Amino acid sequence: MATDTGDVFRLHLMRHAHAAWPAAGTRDFDRPLDQRGRAEALDVARQAHALGLQPRHVVASPAQRCLETAAIFTEVAGGPQPHFEGALYSEGVEAYLAQIRQHRHEGSLLLVGHNPMIEGLASMLMASGPAETALAFGYPTAGLLSLEFASPLPADLLHKGKPIGLLTAS
Repeated sequence: MATDTGDVFRLHLMRHAHAAWPAAGTRDFDRPLDQRGRAEALDVARQAHALGLQPRHVVASPAQRCLETAAIFTEVAGGPQPHFEGALYSEGVEAYLAQIRQHRHEGSLLLVGHNPMIEGLASMLMASGPAETALAFGYPTAGLLSLEFASPLPADLLHKGKPIGLLTAS
């Protein structure tokens, strides 16, 4: 996976790491990462750091499990502090597309969110390739797919993202 440059737009899609089951009376929104999830997020962040993956902008759902996943990623791999966008929790794939459009001039973007939106977005944007085959059985928790697009970003993104890497927790 190459370092982010200005001649292409790199989109990194990360599903939050494994979360604890909600305790009685706890809202889904407040579910934290469990021990497995913290280990997954740390593992993927270390892999990203080793590859020099450092997005220019990070947007995450404000749900606790995404907040923790994004914080671990940026602390270990580097990059700016995450911006939290409520629509990534409460709305569908269109909210994720809106973030891509909003940050299209920034060179690279990491979105940290939820399934089924992350998986649906990946399927919608990804051109055929090995990553598509790897995701055929689902988008793993803490999975990080990197797609490369021509810059400036085309208006129609459908199947235009060239998969350049898929990181998963070991």
